[in-house]
Amino acid sequence: MEYHLLSDELLVRLMRVDDAEAFSEVYKRFWRPLFQSARYKVKSEEIAEELLQDMFLNLWEKRTTLQIENLGAYLFGVLKYQIVNHYRALFLAEKYADFTQSQLDGYVHDADLAVNIQDIVSVFNEVLQQLPPKTSRVFHMSRLEFKTNREIAAALDITERTVEHHITQSLKLLRQQLRDFLPLLLMVWLGNI
Repeated sequence: MEYHLLSDELLVRLMRVDDAEAFSEVYKRFWRPLFQSARYKVKSEEIAEELLQDMFLNLWEKRTTLQIENLGAYLFGVLKYQIVNHYRALFLAEKYADFTQSQLDGYVHDADLAVNIQDIVSVFNEVLQQLPPKTSRVFHMSRLEFKTNREIAAALDITERTVEHHITQSLKLLRQQLRDFLPLLLMVWLGNI
C-alpha cells in the first residue's frame, strides 16, 4: 500500500487498528513542520525533538481511543500544550530555585552555614550523577519537571510501579548521602538559624 497517497483521515483509521506503517507516514508527513514550529517557540533543537518524541509516543499509545477529525490541527494543538507545559515546568523550577536562594540568602551571614550548604549541594549533585541513567531521568522528571508518575511512565514506556521504584531508590540514596547534614537541613527548613 502506498501510504503517502492516503488521506490523513484514513491514516488515523489505520493507526487505530495498529497499522505501524500508517503511523510512520503520519510521522513523516508532520514531523518537519511540527519540529520547525517547536524549535521556533522553545529556541532549542534538543528540546523540540524531545517534545515531538513525547507527542508521537503518546499518539501511538492512545491511537485506539483518540477521536481525531483534523490530524494536522490535532497535532499542532497537542504541540502547543506540550510547549506550554515545558515553559510551566521551567517557570516552576525557576520559582523553586529563586525561593530556595532567597531562603539561603538570609542565612549566608554565617560562613560555616554557607560552607555547609555548598557541601549539601555538592553531595546532592554527586548523588544524582551516581544514579543509573534511567533512575536519574525519572527523578529529574518527577522532582524538577514536576511530572506525575503516570506522565513519566507514559513518556519512558515503563509502569507506574517502576517509576515509584526509581524514585524510591533515588530518595534512599539521597537520604543515605545527606544524613550527616540532616540537623542543618532541619534548622534551615524550620528557620531556627
